[in-house]
Amino acid sequence: MESVLTPPSAFYFDKNASDAGSIHEKWIKWKRSYEIYSKACEISNKSVEIQANILLHVVGEQCREVLDRWPEKCTTVEYIWKKLDEQFQTKKNLTVERHKFFIRDQRDNESIEQYVFELSKLAQNCEFRDLQEELIKDRLVCGVTSAAIRERLLREDDLTLKKALDICRAAVASRTYSENIKPEREETYHTHQIKQTQNDVLQIRSKMTSSRGRTRSEVRDAAEHRRSEDRGAGSRGPRAAVLPPRARPLAAGASQRRAAPGATKLCGYCGCVHKKFECPAYGQKCNRCFRKNHFSRVCGVNYIENSDDEDSQASG
Repeated sequence: MESVLTPPSAFYFDKNASDAGSIHEKWIKWKRSYEIYSKACEISNKSVEIQANILLHVVGEQCREVLDRWPEKCTTVEYIWKKLDEQFQTKKNLTVERHKFFIRDQRDNESIEQYVFELSKLAQNCEFRDLQEELIKDRLVCGVTSAAIRERLLREDDLTLKKALDICRAAVASRTYSENIKPEREETYHTHQIKQTQNDVLQIRSKMTSSRGRTRSEVRDAAEHRRSEDRGAGSRGPRAAVLPPRARPLAAGASQRRAAPGATKLCGYCGCVHKKFECPAYGQKCNRCFRKNHFSRVCGVNYIENSDDEDSQASG
């Protein structure tokens, strides 16, 4: 079996290293790896001498040099482990180990499971004994990065480590689900807003189109009405589109009318200058459009050369 499984690499260490604790941790990990390899290959079924020589071969040259310092020969696995443990063993400072545990907070991008696993590793060197699981739970509550999860844990009575882990997993799953559906809701909202804007634009265009249609219809009706009036007044000669008084320049000679005392501008109904409320055209009928209260010289129809004479006759 040992020919199939690959043994762990030889154990190497820096002889000048100042951090003895780091070397001790590496030695514990290597020793654990070799024990797994030994059990898998059933090395314990071999003779004591073969077991010792396999270990000396796998552990590497540096460790063999350490063992050669001792006068006794390494004939058993137990003796080899004892001497190497003494070489790499460091006196554990319990206060330091517990300080590392109690200041360990959850790090960025570190899952709840990974955080609890790291706390468990630190607790192994703290000698908490029966309080180990309880203290890991308390450190989880204090060190978790999410304030919402911490608040949820603090509301629980009789909180255990297992229950705390279940609550954390449920909270993380809920938050992940909410973050996934948030973009979908935003996309749906933006789509609705775009459709609503398009509908509003279509309604405005429809109203503008119908308004233009009514305006054109009114223009056509007004034109038809004027044409009918022109046909009815054919005996009086051709007529143009009737404009309101004062919309057309005064006839020649109209500006030569005398100005009445106190007047300031030409009247748009008679073409003269007079005082207020003294317009001579008031009550008179126009000889062009046959409407009242203005003379033909200021009427909006085609100009007639003898308008001044007609006005004079009407006013005389």
